[in-house]
Amino acid sequence: MALIVLICVSIHGCYIGSKVVVSLLALELGASQFLIGGLASLYALLPLALGVYSGRLADTIGMRVPMLIGCGLTTTAMLCGYFWQQIAALFAVALIMGAAFMFFNVSLQNLTGAYGRPENRARNFSMLTIGYSISTFVGPMIAGFAIDYASHAHAFLAFACLTLIPITILTLHPGLTRITVAKSEKAVERRALDLLRNPPLRRVIVTSGLIVAAYELFGFYMPVFGHSAGLSASTIGIVMGTYATATFLTRFFLPLLLRRTSPERVLSFFMLFAAAALLLMPFLRSTWLIMAVAFAIGLGIGVGQPISMTMAFDRSPAGRTGEVTGLRLTANNIARIVIPLAAGALGASFGVVPVFWMNAANLAAVSWFARR
Repeated sequence: MALIVLICVSIHGCYIGSKVVVSLLALELGASQFLIGGLASLYALLPLALGVYSGRLADTIGMRVPMLIGCGLTTTAMLCGYFWQQIAALFAVALIMGAAFMFFNVSLQNLTGAYGRPENRARNFSMLTIGYSISTFVGPMIAGFAIDYASHAHAFLAFACLTLIPITILTLHPGLTRITVAKSEKAVERRALDLLRNPPLRRVIVTSGLIVAAYELFGFYMPVFGHSAGLSASTIGIVMGTYATATFLTRFFLPLLLRRTSPERVLSFFMLFAAAALLLMPFLRSTWLIMAVAFAIGLGIGVGQPISMTMAFDRSPAGRTGEVTGLRLTANNIARIVIPLAAGALGASFGVVPVFWMNAANLAAVSWFARR
């Protein structure tokens, strides 16, 4: 699992960090909040078409090739940002990076679910989400300090170099992805819509989409808010790192909570907790208070990913775990398109306050779904 977590940190760090660079460079180039919302949505555009396909690819040919494709496309996206410092380049970065992460992430989560014994699955997913938390800390920190002490271009170059780690691991350790997964006992026609007819699985997929939308929207709009509050790029990176630290800590106390109460109750409480913190954020100007509230938001949102990933894998039909993962990530990306566009329109018309409030309402809806 250590190598799986390491490659997760490398590519997810590029994914998260690139959003900070894209947001701040777009502001530097004079982009409006609506345009920034559009850029955020573009990260999810190609994954809509690739989600189920990449899952079926992982189910049929294995995880190694799709993960290498994702790594190669990530390198391409980062070099595009390094060599081309224009708004058009940011559109290209967002599109390519979205496709790259879909290929990589579907196989990564499918590999984690199939790794080891079934009774260790929750622990493995918890370790994977620790990797996500580390990269959510590392990515923005690299972005912020590279921008302040070098340039936006050098931030993209740093992320391009980071992709060499997973490419090397996957090339030198092919056995890492040679995992046996459960197969269906009979040949059936694969239709993604059939999966949505399973009510428990459908609820997990919808809830996952809303959680990820909240997670991503905070990551994209925190730099916008920080810029409007007069924070430097490195300070914004530190705030995002504080947020990531909180999500990291949830991975340690979450197993204890799940032994004492149900996943639905944990999800409901922590989503409301994060929603309350989001309501406060746009009124803060003190760096220390912003960091404290960002930490609270990270604690709340952080429980969502490991719970939704474990529940989706456990409820998947035999031989279709990759397809379910792809479908869940497709739902995530629908939310990533719709919510940032709505947020961009709100931000352009009324400022950042309603954007944070909309995100709070989104998490309140997740809490309600969990209670049901």
